[in-house]
Amino acid sequence: MLRTFAAAALVAAMACSPASAQEYNLRFSTSQVNPDEPIVRAMKLYAERVGERSGGRIAITVMTGDQLGPQKKVNEMVMSGARVMSATDYGQLGQFVPDLSVFAGPYVFPSLAASEKLFRSDVYDELSGKLDAQGIKILMPNGLFGYRHIIGNKPVRTPADLAGVTIRVPSSPIMMATFGAFGARPTELPWGDVYNALQTGVVDDAEAPFGSIVGSKLYEVRRVISRTGHQIMFTAWVTSASFFDGLPEDLQAILLEEGEKIAGELTKMTLETDDAYAEKLAANGVEIISDVDVPAFIEASRAAYAGVPNLTPGIYERVQKAMAD
Repeated sequence: MLRTFAAAALVAAMACSPASAQEYNLRFSTSQVNPDEPIVRAMKLYAERVGERSGGRIAITVMTGDQLGPQKKVNEMVMSGARVMSATDYGQLGQFVPDLSVFAGPYVFPSLAASEKLFRSDVYDELSGKLDAQGIKILMPNGLFGYRHIIGNKPVRTPADLAGVTIRVPSSPIMMATFGAFGARPTELPWGDVYNALQTGVVDDAEAPFGSIVGSKLYEVRRVISRTGHQIMFTAWVTSASFFDGLPEDLQAILLEEGEKIAGELTKMTLETDDAYAEKLAANGVEIISDVDVPAFIEASRAAYAGVPNLTPGIYERVQKAMAD
């Protein structure tokens, strides 16, 4: 009887031990390649912290350079329930909930402080809830990816300078509408194809934050950057809603809490490195155009919001009101 009791106690102890706890493996995808870019550093830091806090029950493997495929494909994998995370953005997520495109719209944010209000608002809660209902759970909503500018071989000071210019944009309805409103010919391409597309003349220009331009060495094939700042881009980190809902509550809390923490750190890292990247580009002989007629771009960009399919009437105004309150 004593032997039987001891064996039963051992089985019970093993069942409760961390070693026997369910383990979850996640592949975390990004288009970026350079390990020094703030977003890659932040992803790795997030993975380490989640692993430590969960006692190894959640293991996240960071996969750079679109190893799992372009963002659009990875986001579709997330929606279908795959155990992956995607470092994406609201232009991409607008393909699932069109109103989220406004979060990636041209000149939509008056300031970073205003953006913080939006991400704490009822509008954000409503739209992220709709995304959740479609199978995509946001774990980190608002890490700053950067201010986007135009890189080409000629200065772009006004929208008229983009007339007829073929420019690469992400696979995003709002970005297509934005550069259509500027008079350009926007072309959707995965980020990994941009260098070759510029080198071979498939596109004339591209647009991206300084960090991405440096990370992918686009300055080797185009020598002029015009500081249009047409988009303040936030990255949203997402995973499968069905996967998330099936996790124990303590692991759900870890993913969300670490997401909230890393968002602020990523924003800080991006702001700190922006000037350094600009200096590196200038040191490599890139001409940086600062006398851009931003008010003219802002005026031209207003037509972009009317060009995005299936936007709810008044959603742009609701977003602006959320940041003004």
